[in-house]
Amino acid sequence: MTESANELPEFPWHRGCPMAPPKQYAEIRATEPIKKVRLATGRTAWVVTRYEDVKALLTDARASSDRAHEGFPYYIDVPQQFRTEGSFIGWDPPKHTLHRRMAALSGEFTKQRVRTLRPRMQEIVDECIDKMLAAGPPVDLVHMLALRVPMTIVCEILGIPSKDQDYLHSCTDILFGGNSTAAERADAITRVGVYLEELVAGKEENPGDDLISRMIARYREEGIYERREMCNVTRLLLNGGHETSAAMIALSVMSLLEHPDQLEAYVSDPSLRPKAIEELLRYLSPGDLATSRVATADIGIGDVVIREGEGMILLGMSANRDPEAFDRPDELDLSRGNRHHLALGHGVHHCIGAEIARVELDVVLSTIFHRLPGLKLAKSWEDLTYKDGNVMYGVYEMPVTW
Repeated sequence: MTESANELPEFPWHRGCPMAPPKQYAEIRATEPIKKVRLATGRTAWVVTRYEDVKALLTDARASSDRAHEGFPYYIDVPQQFRTEGSFIGWDPPKHTLHRRMAALSGEFTKQRVRTLRPRMQEIVDECIDKMLAAGPPVDLVHMLALRVPMTIVCEILGIPSKDQDYLHSCTDILFGGNSTAAERADAITRVGVYLEELVAGKEENPGDDLISRMIARYREEGIYERREMCNVTRLLLNGGHETSAAMIALSVMSLLEHPDQLEAYVSDPSLRPKAIEELLRYLSPGDLATSRVATADIGIGDVVIREGEGMILLGMSANRDPEAFDRPDELDLSRGNRHHLALGHGVHHCIGAEIARVELDVVLSTIFHRLPGLKLAKSWEDLTYKDGNVMYGVYEMPVTW
């Protein structure tokens, strides 16, 4: 006998602690690792919890990223425009391959290019901390540092004026907010769309030394330029370039403050820093709910068959806490340094800005704990408000003192 939709558990589940996954993840991973759930949108979908299954589906051509597909498992209400006017994150090869290559050919995302950006990142971080010091404690670390640093960096890369940063973030916060209505999301998409249309049109006429201008030139060289697609690619890079990093910065600071032994090891041993970044990404996984797929053919995994047209939500935090993949997965151990986590994706949709995200986080953490050695939370983490149920998990504000 099959379960009706009303008999299925409702998803998403919620974190009781910002540094730990929902308790259901471990329960289901141990007993029913691929489970059908009921979404708030009325749809059903399969949640996939084990590391090896998630990793395999991320490279399975039958697991499509096509957000316009009727069976794509949206767990929040999104307007039709969001479904049909996506960018390469919501496309499959060969279209995905072409457009991702066009963005990557700018060279902006290579390790070598990111190394040249590091001095500017350091300047931005120092400027933010200078303002925190001038304001005096307590200050909100989210808005004065965690959000400001990646937003400034991605806007400078794209060629977006600094005066527009707060407006654009207010729109993306609505778009990805778990508590936003479909009407609010539609309005946010429209407002950002109008802004980007004007921005891109301006760069068509007067190109600058920025990523958007270089992509326009490259698309034109290939004879495939369309302004609408350039706006959508820009939207993707803008959203992906600050939401995840802002969440990682704030939650990483929180995690280190809540694990003083790990913070002491981090501060006292600079050689630990690269490993620490990987461990924090694995441990926190803010993009836990961001990876969904739809089956374009039947997919058999163990005893489960995901039928053509059914949706899948690949739970990154569950995979990154799988004891079959990581020893003591629920412990924060900065010496672990395992790069096999899935916090930045895997396969053709691996995060295009992964190296930028890593370096941003490294610069922020190494600088703030050096310049503010007495940093501490001004409120207990239990008293803070989190983006629970959002596409990108995070904390709305995090007052700190020193």
